[in-house]
Amino acid sequence: MSRSPRIDDLFDVVRPQEPALSPDGRVAAYVRASVDREQDRPVSEVWSVATAGGEPTRLTSGPADSAPSWSPDGSRLAFVRAADGPGQLWLLPTAGGEPSRLTSLTWGAGAAVWSPDGTQIAFSAPVAPAGRTPAEHASAPIATADLNYQADGAGFLGGLRQQIHVVDVASGTVRQLTWCAGHAAEPVWSRDGSQVYFTTTVGDDADLTMSMGPHVVDVASPGSARALPASAMELEVSVAVHPSTGELLCIGNADPGIGHTRAWLRGVDSTDITELAADLDRNVMTGAPGYPGAPLTYVADDTLLMCIRDRGYVNLLRLDADGSRRTLVGGAQTVSGLSVSSDGRQAVVVVSSPESFGELARLDLADGTLTALTAYGTGLLSELDWTVPRERTFTAPDGRPVHGWILRGEDVDGATPLLLDIHGGPHNAWSGAADAEHLYHQVLAAAGWTVLLLNPRGSDGYGEDFMTAALGHWGTADADDFLTPIDDLVAQGLVDPARLAVTGYSYGGYMTCYLTSRDGRFAAAVPGGVVADSHSVATTSDMGLLLAVKEMGGLPWTDRERFDEMSPMHLIDQVQTPTLVLQGAADVRCPVSEAQRWFTALRTRGVPSELVLYPGASHLFILNGRPSHRADWNRRIVDWVHRYAGSPASPDGARPRVRPVVDAAHWQHRLTELIARHEVPGATLGILRLGAAPGGGDEVVAAAAGVLNQRTGAPVSADSVFQIGSITKVWTATLAMQLVEQGALDLDAPVRDVLPELRLGDESVAARVTVRHLLTHTSGIDGDIFTDTGRGDDVLAKYVEVLADARQLHPLGETFSYCNSGFGLLGRVIEKVTGQVWDTVLRERIITPLGLTRTGTLPEEALLWDAALGHERGDDGVLRPASQWGIPRSSGPAGLITAPVRDLLEFAAMHLRGGVGSAGGGARVLGEAAVAAMQREQVRLPGAFDLGDSWGLGWIRFGWGDDRLIGHDGNTIGQSAFLRILPRDGLIVALLTNGGNTPDLFRSLYGEVFAALADVTLPPVLAPTGVSVDLTDAAGTYERDAERIVIGTVDGIPTLTSTALHPLTADSDPTQAYELHGFDERTALVRPPAMDTWSAVTFYRTASGTRYVHNHLRATPEVAPRPSDAAPGQ
Repeated sequence: MSRSPRIDDLFDVVRPQEPALSPDGRVAAYVRASVDREQDRPVSEVWSVATAGGEPTRLTSGPADSAPSWSPDGSRLAFVRAADGPGQLWLLPTAGGEPSRLTSLTWGAGAAVWSPDGTQIAFSAPVAPAGRTPAEHASAPIATADLNYQADGAGFLGGLRQQIHVVDVASGTVRQLTWCAGHAAEPVWSRDGSQVYFTTTVGDDADLTMSMGPHVVDVASPGSARALPASAMELEVSVAVHPSTGELLCIGNADPGIGHTRAWLRGVDSTDITELAADLDRNVMTGAPGYPGAPLTYVADDTLLMCIRDRGYVNLLRLDADGSRRTLVGGAQTVSGLSVSSDGRQAVVVVSSPESFGELARLDLADGTLTALTAYGTGLLSELDWTVPRERTFTAPDGRPVHGWILRGEDVDGATPLLLDIHGGPHNAWSGAADAEHLYHQVLAAAGWTVLLLNPRGSDGYGEDFMTAALGHWGTADADDFLTPIDDLVAQGLVDPARLAVTGYSYGGYMTCYLTSRDGRFAAAVPGGVVADSHSVATTSDMGLLLAVKEMGGLPWTDRERFDEMSPMHLIDQVQTPTLVLQGAADVRCPVSEAQRWFTALRTRGVPSELVLYPGASHLFILNGRPSHRADWNRRIVDWVHRYAGSPASPDGARPRVRPVVDAAHWQHRLTELIARHEVPGATLGILRLGAAPGGGDEVVAAAAGVLNQRTGAPVSADSVFQIGSITKVWTATLAMQLVEQGALDLDAPVRDVLPELRLGDESVAARVTVRHLLTHTSGIDGDIFTDTGRGDDVLAKYVEVLADARQLHPLGETFSYCNSGFGLLGRVIEKVTGQVWDTVLRERIITPLGLTRTGTLPEEALLWDAALGHERGDDGVLRPASQWGIPRSSGPAGLITAPVRDLLEFAAMHLRGGVGSAGGGARVLGEAAVAAMQREQVRLPGAFDLGDSWGLGWIRFGWGDDRLIGHDGNTIGQSAFLRILPRDGLIVALLTNGGNTPDLFRSLYGEVFAALADVTLPPVLAPTGVSVDLTDAAGTYERDAERIVIGTVDGIPTLTSTALHPLTADSDPTQAYELHGFDERTALVRPPAMDTWSAVTFYRTASGTRYVHNHLRATPEVAPRPSDAAPGQ
């Protein structure tokens, strides 16, 4: 069964990259790219697969292996390994054996280029001034007279330059061949192996002219590099040598940074060039991050393979000697890697398409047949309801066609919210190929959005005139290419004009800012990698001069008016769109100051805005950065546009109340801080908002912190199971209400109708007590009887027998007293009605239908997972692991369930959904009427300040200001659980803990969560009011089976002395004395040692005249007359 795509799917994407075909064409080596979620890093390993077919084999262990390259005889495979520092060259014998390190350079080595005879390898490598080490270089002053002093991904260069090196394969001896002023890269061997061609800057002012050209160095004479005669091309990069003529194959263009990249042949001693496929009018694509393609490769003396971009896709062409050409890989396919066998008959390519993220395939160069060699994405894509982009062409106001794609579910009708996503470059292009980098497209499409991807003028793949049509006119020339298609979709009834969002990265980030500064139609905006001001970026970017002169058509100090027209910042005062700015903190392509300027201006003006900086992230982090950063970037886009543009406006045009995004990282941080403050060993926090995720699903966040057991130090995870204690009662109540719905049980009939054998301490109660009395804690049966009746399936039957001696605390239905015993009795009722043990009924009727895989009732079930152990304070105040793990099985219906926080959230969400779960297509667990009945008030509590103010059928009801919540808490041996539900917002918050000052943690954490997510304030903290404590009508002795309470004065101080009588407290001091502090005329407050939270003690009389102490939800009756001389101690 397929499912909707999720942002976290990016962690499961595996793709082949950098193919390298063995000279004999039998084996393809390649880089298998994946991610390590736990280590939060990309992973790259070298793998191989036979071109005849078969399973791939891993050759290297990673995690940072790349650039495989076969020796000419196929006996060795060189690759770059960067696992423990700068990348170094390694060699792997292909006949078998372990790889060995070939270089050990201070700054590392680049990709290997084998000499024709296989004895040497050329490569480029960084060289620092004066031989400085990285540590020395990092602290050295940076002095520059050259604009090329910084580079995105590397930071400040400080004179660091790439130079050409060669290494002798046999000895490992490395020699530096060049000492160029600029970077020397792209080594290419001459046919006889005596020289290396390379590319570097040309002229003393190359940082201003941006000129680069081919050079050559004699391998035998390091330092002998010289430039080849200059051709008419100002940007000329050597990429290969013609197999028969020795001519140099170059790419570039006449004016650096403007127009298509072209390919030509030139003589090494002349300035003449012969352009190849000059009439093609398409850009040559050699491959780079974010720009697919492959190196130009000869397969015969005059046959060349070349990648070009056409209408978004990157296709592979064959150019033959007679000037003819044909497409080998075309249409809706993109090539992003190529390697050819020595005989020129076959190649391996990486090909992506609308149905594939990219797979390795064998290509028959004679007939163009493709045969897949890997299937990494097949499994994942087959699991997903993947929305395939549909091509669409619009017409701009000046008549130019604007090509693009729309992602929209086939079953979606009517006007939807729309996200316009603008690509970077500006000379890049969208395609319809399966896209694992922008998973938010799929998430939003699955949520009923329309996603619009356009290739406006300036995009690549539509001819050079189109590609250069916005030069010098950023924004002013291409804005209508975005706005007109939106108008068309609105006019067609496909898009809601009140729910438009825009996002983009790099140039797309610039254009997002530009559009929101010139047009007020957008309800949400998410610019990333921002250019906010055309003036400032011209002088701060590592490509600032190129952007200014080549792209924007001038310099800001000489073309101020032009730059004002293009600058988003020039009209920042017009922006009203809520804006989220996403920025790599180490980006020097679109410097972080641009994002800071845009955010600061919006925040100062009161426009809803946020800035997110990704530490250490360069401009390309969205492609190759930390996986957690990439996922967060995707997720934040979804959250922001869904928050501000996802809901329809009201009839008067007002936007709905915005629900803040649940920031998982923030709540993880707060949980970690607060458990330390309140001495809680470990905890999990769960937050669920019903229907708040895109697509109408539930928004769920789970955080974990601390340890499961102080003794073992095992960490808590979001999947760890805790004892939820008395929250179990709501589950048991749900089972009872199921039976009531089915007519198998009557809420108001005597329990003896089902259990004729029932005997209680008060026979009249045994004859009249009902299920409603049990659910509402009004039976009067002493509630804290924890007799262990064994481990067998008859534990509840035996437990009910024990109740024959239970004390009756108050007349049936006269008041409220929390009653664990009543839920044990109710569990036995359920067993009698169903003919099954309570545990089985729970599993079959709730746990399994809701898909709760880790929820259980028995210790052996909890131990299948990471289970928390409770912690208790000793008499010395020190928190230690509890000596007992759990409560007896006989207490099951009252408090035995163990569950992870997500399972608890799902159970609670079922009640908010009207009794329907989310698993299995939404199984109904309970009817809507029964769900509503459980939440309605059944009884008011005697104490107005003790937890809730009233009780439903199982649920506690809370009044927090004007808001009504439901929930329950649970306490077992050293473990505490808290659950609160705000129905009006569909908000559920669960907290599971294993000891410490948990009431204080609850108040701190829940106060923050509800204030931030629902604008709800917890009731004020109880505190003494200063009134004196009047014990005139309160002093005396009160008792139930579990506790004796003496109210009196000790040494003149009003005191509550509690003596625990039940076996669960056998390991601690049974007697504790607490000073009573005045609150009002019938309520006093006590506070346990080491706690910040006060609890209420209420003194009252019932209609029968009996006096009670109400504390911790229990009504404890007076059992002895008031002594005239008060209490012990006097």
